[in-house]
Amino acid sequence: VYKLGDQIAKLFVRPRGWHLPEAHILIDGEPATGCLVDFGLYFFHNHVTFRATQGAGFGPFFYLPKMEHSREAKIWNCVFERAEKFAGIERGSIRATVLIETLPAVFQMNEILYELRDHSIGLNCGRWDYIFSYVKT
Repeated sequence: VYKLGDQIAKLFVRPRGWHLPEAHILIDGEPATGCLVDFGLYFFHNHVTFRATQGAGFGPFFYLPKMEHSREAKIWNCVFERAEKFAGIERGSIRATVLIETLPAVFQMNEILYELRDHSIGLNCGRWDYIFSYVKT
């Protein structure tokens, strides 16, 4: 009989980068921002569970790719804060790891962490995209 161990893996959802649209959802005739659709659908369909399991090591965890500037982190922070308020969960319950994949992001790491200070788990270096960005620059 298969049985889960005491410590199970955490699910991190990776929304699309800011540059990718969601062509199937239009807002004023324009495609919606894909990462917000990804975040919104996952969070909306799971926020009741997040509220019920607060403090139990479960929660909304995200892996944010393609970030190049702290302004993007600031937008994510606003999204997270509004979602937490909507769901009635504690501030800072949404946690995120930022994937550093570009040379510009390397020079913005401190600023990115500052903007996500209530939600940040840490940074992760995406070596292949980073190497390509370095060569391209």
